Amino acid sequence: MENKISYGPHLFPYGPEPYIRASNRDQDFHRNIRQTLIAAFDGRNPDSILCQLAKRLEIGPDPQVNISFMNYGNTELVYLVNIADKVKVATLINQPHTPLGRVRKEFDNLGRLVEIDPRFVVKPLAYFASPRKGHELYASEYIENAMCIMRQGIYNPLPNYHFEMSSSEIISAVNSNIIALLVNYYDSERGRGLAKTQINGNDFIFTRGFDNRNPNSVQRNMRLISAREFVKAIFNKYLNILRQEFLDGTDRSDKDVLSGKIKVNHRSAVPMTLEEINKGIEIDLELRSHR
Repeated sequence: MENKISYGPHLFPYGPEPYIRASNRDQDFHRNIRQTLIAAFDGRNPDSILCQLAKRLEIGPDPQVNISFMNYGNTELVYLVNIADKVKVATLINQPHTPLGRVRKEFDNLGRLVEIDPRFVVKPLAYFASPRKGHELYASEYIENAMCIMRQGIYNPLPNYHFEMSSSEIISAVNSNIIALLVNYYDSERGRGLAKTQINGNDFIFTRGFDNRNPNSVQRNMRLISAREFVKAIFNKYLNILRQEFLDGTDRSDKDVLSGKIKVNHRSAVPMTLEEINKGIEIDLELRSHR
């Protein structure tokens, strides 16, 4: 399989370079990222993501591939890859300061969540690594023009990327449904729950069906897009961790986060109320009954 690969133009303002995070700024990290992404979608490499996807999807023998920077986080940069104007996948490649292995772990963790309940989590599709370049990445299901969920509203990419405040009613519904999904994805078979969450901007999105004026649109349009780690705990203990930790607003740089004292809530910025947390646990009972 051969293909033609283009890199850019980018969807996110200014392209990836301002958002690349590395301890040593002397290296050309963007070049390594670009080369790794191109290698990952090179049809001549049987281990490439393109070849992995071609086995399952109807992709022709000579596809055009476009790679566009779409968003960023502390752990990964996010690209939209358009294959032959037919298949779109979100592609997450590790930031230079993110050690190799973490992206593979997230890929595997997301796969486990799909096994538990495929309804509210993005599906990981294929993994690729280039250790010599210091990068690894995975492709996942792409949610068209998804909205990033922040603690006080959403980032909407349409018509141009911008922030929209949400009402207190919407914010409360979002809080409860975030808790509901964390509980929904508790892994009863392995006795563990999701940990190291960053619910302020990084871990949850809305599909386009979300209406910022309608609380009833929250649950069915919410998707979990990250699964960094799990914490071992029996179910009731995990619920108590959620009840305790989400009463405080947190950031990745907080002392208790860095020390490991806080297990789950690593970046929420704003506290939830106990009523919102308990409501989320109640919502989870309904979600489980419809699995």
